Amino acid sequence: MGARQIFNLSRKLHTMKTNYVLFCLASILFSCQYGKKSQITVDNDALKSDSLTNSLNDIYENGKLPGFAVSIFDKDSTFYNKGFGFSNISKEKEYTTASVQIIASVTKTMVGVAVMQCVENGLFNLDDNINKWLPYQVKNPNYSRSIITLRHLATHTSSIAGTKRSDKGYRFTTPLLEEKFPAEHHPLLKYYNKTENISMSDFLKAKLSSEGKWYEPGNIYTKHKPGTYYEYSNMGIALLAYIVESATGKDFATYSTENILNPLGMTDSKWDLSSVDEGKHVTYYNELLNEVPKYSIVTYPDGGLYSSVNDMTLFLKDIIKCRSGEGILLTKDSVDELLRKQFDGEELTEGICWDLSFDGLAGHPGNDFGTTTLMYFNLESAVGRILFTNVSTETEELEEAYYSIFNTLFEYDFIME
Repeated sequence: MGARQIFNLSRKLHTMKTNYVLFCLASILFSCQYGKKSQITVDNDALKSDSLTNSLNDIYENGKLPGFAVSIFDKDSTFYNKGFGFSNISKEKEYTTASVQIIASVTKTMVGVAVMQCVENGLFNLDDNINKWLPYQVKNPNYSRSIITLRHLATHTSSIAGTKRSDKGYRFTTPLLEEKFPAEHHPLLKYYNKTENISMSDFLKAKLSSEGKWYEPGNIYTKHKPGTYYEYSNMGIALLAYIVESATGKDFATYSTENILNPLGMTDSKWDLSSVDEGKHVTYYNELLNEVPKYSIVTYPDGGLYSSVNDMTLFLKDIIKCRSGEGILLTKDSVDELLRKQFDGEELTEGICWDLSFDGLAGHPGNDFGTTTLMYFNLESAVGRILFTNVSTETEELEEAYYSIFNTLFEYDFIME
């Protein structure tokens, strides 16, 4: 793959959590390996599975990932599904494909599906002015006559900036301690430990409205006209989910549970931390392999779903089925729009909340405190691959191990004849 694709995933991962600096190595590893698509030649699926297990065990034993789980599947069959290592190191609790963790920005794919469901039901159009659905005005003061549309929010082209001060968005169960984090993170910890209870709607108004108590237009809006420039924006996706709330009359957690999670039988997937099965919930680790307290996110639709590899396999299988009119979440026309590159040109490669920056793949990466996730499927072969781990891959060593795993998944072709 070319340099543009490498840059896009690195940029996307970098901006998911603005307090950490990520390396380009991981995306280079993934891009180059996927581009080669060298296949392991093995006679049958059982032997392929054994060979893949051995390869993944080697990476695990030579790396420092606490634990991880992977899945390879198409719309009808799961070819490989296995966990490795520990979801809790000190308790030697196994990491399995049923282990539950916050999945970071892979969550955004749910927002895309909810948006297209609303379009199907005639509740709104992608090119509507967002202010039609808001109780306050959201405008870039640099372009006060230009409207921001739902499509702009869904493609990170709204001119709502990447959140530079997201300190008020996290809710940790216990304070973050300096001795548990590298020194470069210490100045930021005080912000994460100074949180207050606030709803998503109030948080968005406080940030985005000119009447909001945290409104800082120079930090919130870019100098680019809406629809012309890509800047990854968690805030923009959260605002899009809020518009789903306005259109449906239900909070996003309720709407998506009723219309996405429950229909697919995703029983372990939860929006509320208190509802997560504690027996399945992983322990999160930072790059020093110190435990990170469990947490939630105020703007939860941009990265706050708790789920498992098993549940997200159900989700992605249905998206693949929808492309041939067999799924239950969306019509074929809607999923085609969801996964369609929304703008002409090389630089803007977004679908509707889905990442299309790798040629031939659709999905999303995720990265946050103590969690790194990848979920993609091949648009031609319709084979999906998922990888979750319970650690922040913020060092070269951790990133190399993590992306070596994902690269390895592409070496094995389980497509049934």
